Amino acid sequence: MQIKLLIVDDEVDVCDYAKSFFEERGLKVFTSLNGEGALEIIKRDKPHIMLLDVKMKGIDGIEVLKKAKEIRPELEIIMVTAVEDEGKIAEAKNLGARDYVTKPLVLDELESTVCSLADQLGAKSRK
Repeated sequence: MQIKLLIVDDEVDVCDYAKSFFEERGLKVFTSLNGEGALEIIKRDKPHIMLLDVKMKGIDGIEVLKKAKEIRPELEIIMVTAVEDEGKIAEAKNLGARDYVTKPLVLDELESTVCSLADQLGAKSRK
């Protein structure tokens, strides 16, 4: 099974860079520049993992997290935040986010977080 990753960030460069990085590691990658688009991709393509920016125009990451969990409760969500806002991080975890990473994105950290989760999901699907 190929693991599907959805990257949601209102910065085109972040989406493009992370997309090519994770495609090179064998993941099927979708991107969205806003929450509305992300929710459509979740319904249509059923990703396994989502990297979700907290601060975006329109629907913010916390709202997307809530709606995403309603649509696909098993979706593993990793929040991406520019500032370590303990309140937002706690709220996100209470709503079902698995983890968080801070910007600027450190690829080694991101690779470790996403790929270990992808490995776990892949192992689960083989059982």
